[in-house]
Parts: sequence; structure tokens; C-alpha cells
Amino acid sequence: MKIVGVAAPARVRFLAAVASAAGALALGGCTIAVPVPGPTATVAPPSTFAAPTIQAGHDAAAVAAKNMTFPAGTTLSRNVPVGYNDILGQGGYSGSGAPAPPEWKLLKNNVAGQTLYSNTAGCQLAYWATSNQGPLITPGDDLASTRKLMAYLIPSVVPESLKPAELPWSAEAGKGNRTISFLSYGTKASKGVPASTVWGRLLGTAGTGLVVSLACPTDALLASTTPRVMDKLSVAPPAN
Repeated sequence: MKIVGVAAPARVRFLAAVASAAGALALGGCTIAVPVPGPTATVAPPSTFAAPTIQAGHDAAAVAAKNMTFPAGTTLSRNVPVGYNDILGQGGYSGSGAPAPPEWKLLKNNVAGQTLYSNTAGCQLAYWATSNQGPLITPGDDLASTRKLMAYLIPSVVPESLKPAELPWSAEAGKGNRTISFLSYGTKASKGVPASTVWGRLLGTAGTGLVVSLACPTDALLASTTPRVMDKLSVAPPAN
């Protein structure tokens, strides 16, 4: 079981590159620069008191026990990062009950906030978390913030093409039945371009951007692979 948190750098490796002609998403090596606030005119002297990051009286367990809808994003502790949990590296069992090797091979492990997997069918899965998303945040409105995030990552996207989606919301991947709301953007496979889906969520109060990308050679393979990924990947609520 692997838990991945938020990377501090504002520049993140975004594996889903936008094909300029068709607006299709393909796996590539595009780097997305997420804007960060400019420096203020004055810098306060360092404090000798470190304020707690968890709000006094905040019940993280109660937040984790409910679906993290877009409106529920305001119930998170301010600027306490949200990360992931995955069991993608664990094997399973064959139809006869014999142990089976893991479907996914780890290629990158939390490099600048990004984790990357591939499987023998030719699919690639990437997920990452970023901080310093202030310019994209609409205070108190995670849905509006998430739309900004998706538009920044995929400049050709139109609002009508973003679809509501849900990912598991659990401290342990593969367990629990709570969900976290995302927006998704999908493209069909075409010559030289895989089928792909990108899921995004910007948690304004927590100050965390979350993006997951899955690409497979065919539409059918993407459709069959997606639920298996969701069985082994979750967004992990912060603990007290």
C-alpha cells in the first residue's frame, strides 16, 4: 500500500498532451506550468510560533466519512494537503485461485508529485497532486475552481465537454464506498492517438490540485481498464 502526497513545485509533469488540431488527449511529455501568486511587496519576519495546520475542533474523521462533493470541499482543513493511496502494485488471483502477478508496473514514484504506471496491454496511468494553485481558486467554489484547472491544463476544452465523475474517497484503496467529485474529459482513439480520460479536482480550501490520466490503445480497452484502476486507487482524506 502506497500513500502519495502533494509536491511543492508549481511546475508539474502533465502526461496528457493536447493535440492542437483535434483537441485530442494523447500521452506525451508536455510540461504544464501552473501559475503561482507573485511575491508580495513586504515579507513578514519569521515567527517563533508554528501555527497548527489542522483547525482546532476540526473532525477529519467526520469529513472522511462523507462523500467529498464539490460543496463539501469547504469542510477540509485550510491548506492541509490531500494525497492518494494505491495498491496498483499488488497482484491478484486467477480464475483457479492461483496468485496472479500485478497488472501494473510502476515507472515513476512521486516524482515532482507524479506517479506513473503502465500495463502490458499498452495503457498508461498517471496521477499527481500539486500545491500553490491560488490563481486558479475561486474561494468557496470547488466546481468553478476545478473548471479553471481543467481549462488551464487543456486549453482547447469547452465547458460542455467536461463531465461529472467520481473517484474513491478512502484512506485505503479498494476499501470503503465514499466518493470524491471530479470533472472528467475524454477523447476517442484515432490513428496514432490513444483513447484517454483525464480527471481533475481542485480543492480550494485544502489548496490541492488533483489530476488523474488514463490512456489506452482502444476505446474498449480504456472502458474496461477504468473500473479496475478505480478498484486500486483512491484519494486519501487527511487524518487528524
